[in-house]
Amino acid sequence: MISKIAGFIFVTLTSVAGAFGQVSMADKGDNKKVTELRSSVAALLGMSLEQIKELVPAASGLNFIGCPNCRGGAQDMGVLNWEPALGSDLKCKYCSMLFPNEKFPYTGEQVIIAPSGAKQVYRYYENKEGVKYYFEAHVWFEQWKWIQGMASKLSQLWELTKNTEYGDRAAVIIGRFAQVFPDYAVRYDYPSAPVRFFPADQKWPYEGLPAYRGAKWNWWGYGDIPAEMAKVYANLRDGYQWERMDKLTGVQTDRRIETDLLLKGYEFTSANPEIYTNMSPGMYRDMVTVGRILKKPEIVHDGVKRFREFLKLGFFADGWWKEGTGSYHDQTIGSLRAVALAAQNYTDPGNWTGERLENLDLVSNMPFFKMALRVSEEAILPDGRKIPINDTWAYRNGTPRPTEKTVSRLWGALGNAALGVGEGSNQTMLNVNWSGNYGHSHYDNGSIILYAKGAELFSDIGYTHSKYRGWTIHTASHNTVVIDQKAQDAGNSEKPVTGNLKFYDDSHPHVKAIDVDASPAYSKAEQYRRRLVLVHAAPGRDYIVDRFDVKGGETHDWFLHGMAEEEGKLSVSIPLKTEVPSIVPEWGGNDKPRNQYESDLEGKKIHAYSYLRNIRSAPVTDNWTATWRYENSGVRTHSMAQPGAQLFTFKSPSVRRAQENDNKLDSFMSNGLMQRHTGGTSSFIAIHEPFQQEPWIKSAEQDGNWYIVKYELNGKQVEDRISINEKGITVTSGAGWNYNSGSQVSGDVLSFSNTGVPKLQIDREVKPVKFVRIDISGGRTMVYRVKNVSGKLLELDEDPGFTLDGTGALKLLTFPHTEFRGPVRYTVFEPGK
Repeated sequence: MISKIAGFIFVTLTSVAGAFGQVSMADKGDNKKVTELRSSVAALLGMSLEQIKELVPAASGLNFIGCPNCRGGAQDMGVLNWEPALGSDLKCKYCSMLFPNEKFPYTGEQVIIAPSGAKQVYRYYENKEGVKYYFEAHVWFEQWKWIQGMASKLSQLWELTKNTEYGDRAAVIIGRFAQVFPDYAVRYDYPSAPVRFFPADQKWPYEGLPAYRGAKWNWWGYGDIPAEMAKVYANLRDGYQWERMDKLTGVQTDRRIETDLLLKGYEFTSANPEIYTNMSPGMYRDMVTVGRILKKPEIVHDGVKRFREFLKLGFFADGWWKEGTGSYHDQTIGSLRAVALAAQNYTDPGNWTGERLENLDLVSNMPFFKMALRVSEEAILPDGRKIPINDTWAYRNGTPRPTEKTVSRLWGALGNAALGVGEGSNQTMLNVNWSGNYGHSHYDNGSIILYAKGAELFSDIGYTHSKYRGWTIHTASHNTVVIDQKAQDAGNSEKPVTGNLKFYDDSHPHVKAIDVDASPAYSKAEQYRRRLVLVHAAPGRDYIVDRFDVKGGETHDWFLHGMAEEEGKLSVSIPLKTEVPSIVPEWGGNDKPRNQYESDLEGKKIHAYSYLRNIRSAPVTDNWTATWRYENSGVRTHSMAQPGAQLFTFKSPSVRRAQENDNKLDSFMSNGLMQRHTGGTSSFIAIHEPFQQEPWIKSAEQDGNWYIVKYELNGKQVEDRISINEKGITVTSGAGWNYNSGSQVSGDVLSFSNTGVPKLQIDREVKPVKFVRIDISGGRTMVYRVKNVSGKLLELDEDPGFTLDGTGALKLLTFPHTEFRGPVRYTVFEPGK
């Protein structure tokens, strides 16, 4: 096939033997791998070395660019695509238009004079809104990625065969990069933001930019160490005759690869201050890789030192990465694993005078790594997808592996729990969140996710880069309560919004219960408390008793959102006769976001309620039900009447099904409801009933402080009576079993020791218990599993990640490293007779 690239015409091989004859006998490593690699680089084998040299971009490219025609996609990423056959053109993934063209021609240019004196011209098309589209520079960026991949494969072929046909081509690519990299302008390249350029020889800081946002090699500073090119160099270094490059890339090409490409990339990157983010481990990996290849132990040590400090600072005691998102958790531990692999068995040279590293094994020095891996394996829904809390992608986490059995998980340090029961097709999971806001968080404390009957029946949208991101992170898009039509507080390290776990018990075969005080989420909330009881009546017969008490502010809006994967149908028992054009408050705005950064959590320009469509309403005068029906499952909610409440149903953007295409966000909706109660104090009480084909609960009613659920089980009528009050939780089932949360016992923690076995010494003997709550000054609480009780000693199941000194001061050894003054107290719930 004949293709074009950057003005060159060359042959793309569909059959290596057909174009060049049989594979050369010089290919001493002739095997399947050689044949496959040779086929993948065949385009370059038909070109001269001078032509290949010209394929290396002479100026730094730009990554983010949208389509000026259809404006499809999201985040200006993956929208305009390039491949060698397109030459200097780009093609839109969504409308297939080629750029530039007569409708969208180059209308301006920005000229940069590089340190060498070379003139670099960045041409662009500028639309009427002032947005500049750098088509050509995006081709350079895509070409920059592509040619590196070619160099890697060619260097592998050289290693296998020692054939200069491959070695020369790999050498000219990396040698050319060493020539042009010093001239690469530093640029700020970010979605939905104007491109900014800085001098090619200027290291951080860059005016107005945080660390790592100015980049010279990749699109941001974390990726500015050319580690992949270092591997190419390593493949060639021993045995390749670099003099062959003298006329093409200059004398001593190998030396300049080291100084002008690899070391320079490290110098630019390390000039940024260390801020320990989810991207940092990738940078450490590249430091170790380049340091080992260049035999520079100081660079290896730099990466290892940062790695070790990162482990101390970035993880909660329960193994979660501090941002509390499954996607970024996996990314972070995956990058940490890559650092460990890059450093495996490293030994310092004999003349190294600093701390010596011998046969380095970083995995053995990663106390949280096994725990972090366990989090990654356990924080999943029964269908194998990640639990979509905070910025977790619903469908970007590899191939899901459904679980055979669902069990409960408590991640108290993070502030999240997943109550679970059942096996096979009868698995039910109820997730509740009360975590803080430490990056990539949503404003959703007290929110639930319900998975049952093979589907995520009450959904959390999860992560998106689409322009509706403002909706997906707002409190109103979650299954929780909004106070006064405003999002929950943002919080910070000085005033975190992390909630407090008051009670947790997953030890009973029929009952899993939790009591969360999420009031730190709203500064105006005197009470913002959700108590949940998951009742496992029988396999496939699970229901949830849900009580949410709110005090503070004036208006309380209790939201439930149906499936994000299916729109389905929602019906309610109350006739909703009133069509409501909008429920955006008078002070709120109805503007439309143009990109993900126009989130406006304050709501004055783009209020979250402006995303709601087809709103209907009716006053609540009695108990009511709402039923969501889908193709293979459904859920019915029984709500206890609350005097003066108003019920709303609506449709809101599903977001997930738009698959990161801004143009399709309004094409996919989910059904939801909101119950509003005013007056400053509210109690939202409901029973949620998952079902397969038809609902199975006969009735759900309230009788004083008791909630009565009636259903048929094995041909018999069963009545369950559930009580949720300040004394605790009680369930009395007509099926012949009972549950009682126990009698509350509190006292002082006298000491804590952890010499391999973490033990709390308390002020009195207690009966055997499964959990202990630590009560700290200021209302902070933490719940831990108890492995064994012996007199006044409580042996904890796992290391809680804190120390307790003689003054009663408690210090967290893991993120967020908070210190609390004493006294420290405990609360246990002793079982009854």
